[in-house]
Amino acid sequence: MKNKEKFYITTPIYYISGDPHIGHLYTTVAADIISRFKKMCGFDVLFSTGSDENSLKILKAAKKAELSPKEFVDKEADRWMNSFKNYGVEFSRFIRTTDEDHIETVRYVIQALYDKGYIYKGKYEGWYCIDCETFWSEGEIKENICPECGREVIWVSEENYFFKLSIFRNSLISFYEENPKAIEPVSRYNEVLSTLKAELKDISISRSSMNWGIRLPFDESQVTYVWIDALINYLTVPKYIKNRENFAKFWPPNLQLMSKDIIRFHCIIWPALLLSLDLPLPKKIFVHGWWLTSGEKMSKSKGNVVDPYKIIENLSSEVGIERKIAVDALRLFMFREVKFGEDAVFTEERFYARYNFDLANDLGNLINRVYSMTDKYFEGVVPCKCLYSDEFGEKLKESIEKYKLFMEKYNLKETLESIWSFVRYSNKLIEDNKPWEMLKNNEIEKLSSFIYSLLDGIRVIALMLYPFMPYFAKEVLFSLGIRETNIDSLSFGELVQNSAITKLDILFPKVKMYKGTEIKAELGENLIDSDYFSKIDLRIGEIIEAKKIEKSEKLILLKVKGKNKQVKQIVAGIGKFYSPELLIGKKVVYINNLKPIKLMGFESEGMVLAASEKEKLSLITTDAYIEDGAKVK
Repeated sequence: MKNKEKFYITTPIYYISGDPHIGHLYTTVAADIISRFKKMCGFDVLFSTGSDENSLKILKAAKKAELSPKEFVDKEADRWMNSFKNYGVEFSRFIRTTDEDHIETVRYVIQALYDKGYIYKGKYEGWYCIDCETFWSEGEIKENICPECGREVIWVSEENYFFKLSIFRNSLISFYEENPKAIEPVSRYNEVLSTLKAELKDISISRSSMNWGIRLPFDESQVTYVWIDALINYLTVPKYIKNRENFAKFWPPNLQLMSKDIIRFHCIIWPALLLSLDLPLPKKIFVHGWWLTSGEKMSKSKGNVVDPYKIIENLSSEVGIERKIAVDALRLFMFREVKFGEDAVFTEERFYARYNFDLANDLGNLINRVYSMTDKYFEGVVPCKCLYSDEFGEKLKESIEKYKLFMEKYNLKETLESIWSFVRYSNKLIEDNKPWEMLKNNEIEKLSSFIYSLLDGIRVIALMLYPFMPYFAKEVLFSLGIRETNIDSLSFGELVQNSAITKLDILFPKVKMYKGTEIKAELGENLIDSDYFSKIDLRIGEIIEAKKIEKSEKLILLKVKGKNKQVKQIVAGIGKFYSPELLIGKKVVYINNLKPIKLMGFESEGMVLAASEKEKLSLITTDAYIEDGAKVK
């Protein structure tokens, strides 16, 4: 077990004028997953989330609810906090921007910036979106509509205070160029660096037209702009002015999670504020995509928001499972379905198909079969500890190593793929080795090692899934007599022999029908795991020769230069779309390890990749500076 290293992880704080939707849940559960993993590894974890309450949006919502702003936020903050707890989120603090220590921290920071000369008085004129709480320039606005949320913007003209953001431009560029991993994925890093290199203007940090918010310490007639107020919450949580020893322990944040629409605030304004306070910058900001419906970002105004509460309630009632198990199913789905960082599309059909395929067919089936065999063959007692085969030991070890590697890199989908690879291997092992025949042939020692290995494998699977599916994992671990969840027990043979196991009910009954339509697990059968994909060797290569194959309308014979000037001969069916002379010099993506085949008498040693739609086709190409033979990852 590691020494008690610290790990400080944050989510954004959320506007609480509406109901939590799957986008809010996605960020917060991701933080919970990583927090739980770090605790398994022995870290002292500080995990914060919370509510952003000092906004014009809150004033509007409170007025509509016929409550004072404070009455409204007290009610809503409590509802949001309990909602996250009901989704299995275990945070260290749910911070509210109306908390006294936060108000004190904001006023302290603003005064410090003012004293250092980073704040000055000026006049702001421009467009403002109440719902996004964002200022926009004239060039960014068309027909008085916010480019972010699609709602109407208002023209604001008032005297307020500005932060000298522009003077930190070069420092921020230098920091990011020296720390390219400070923002992930790389596309977001490039986006931020591009914005910084283009232009950086000073920003307004106060409002004179509001009477709700945190008053400026040097001018009580103005309140702090909600986004500046919100960003400072990350200083309040580790007790920046209340407990400097605690702050020194946890600062800077190890990981800050957010969606891609707020990276300007977090990757430009936030680090500039920290530089002005002479504080270290966050070690990593990880930016994920949006959950979409019908290809559009979820929005209350569009009426396309996915309510996680309804999804969970529907699943629970459809199959008669506990709500906590349904919560775990949704937690799993969000990170099994798409690579963490990319946009994802939510459909109920896909959710139920994934539930059937991964949980009912694969994981639930494995647990049910192994527990039943333990009950039948060994009267519900764990047999003597013995490894069934070297292959099983290697597969288990490989799964554990991949788990640790992927979790450390926050590759959550890849983590789950590696776990499911072992789940499927275990199910296939049962089919291939037929334990019922071992009993029939009186091979008791062999059967004993087989069942012990599978039971211990289930223990490891449950431990690895604990951050993602905490309630399910604890149920399984408790049934095996395990009470602790720590990374050190991720190895073969930790299950105590001769201990009794508690039989479990079917954890994941199948969903047969949903809204009158049969749900088929086969919907997921076109999915491949990372192990399978890693066998495909994709490379970059330059086309150095191209000629039409006689008697064929579409086949072209290509010579593609790869690594160390090695040349592949590839027959490609692209003749209807490309003439040979236009192909010379193109950098294409090709499969390097495809089994050679003959087409029209010519041997083809690979395949070039292309995208097609109806009557169109386009080769997948790359920039010229990519080296020939470079591996596509």
